[in-house]
Amino acid sequence: MSKTETQTQTAPSQPKTDNPFVAFDPFAAWTQSQQAFTKMMTDAFGRAQSFGEQCAAFETAAVTRAQGAIATWAQLAQDTLAYTAQLSAESRKLALETARRMAA
Repeated sequence: MSKTETQTQTAPSQPKTDNPFVAFDPFAAWTQSQQAFTKMMTDAFGRAQSFGEQCAAFETAAVTRAQGAIATWAQLAQDTLAYTAQLSAESRKLALETARRMAA
């Protein structure tokens, strides 16, 4: 064997087949799918947590507005009662004054 012949020899190549899954590695595919699933769940959890925080902020704002509306309504009810008492007192005064004028 000459020196040139040994240099031209190459490593044996894989036999050619019609099977497209010859290079498929199920363990690598499993690892990749688990990594993708973990990333998907981590992202989904982050989005769910963000959504929960936004809902909490909206709820806090709604409760604050509701408390303000209740306070306004309570003040309106108090003012209405005070005005009704004032009108009742004025009505009694007018009734007494009218009765006094009619008696005289």
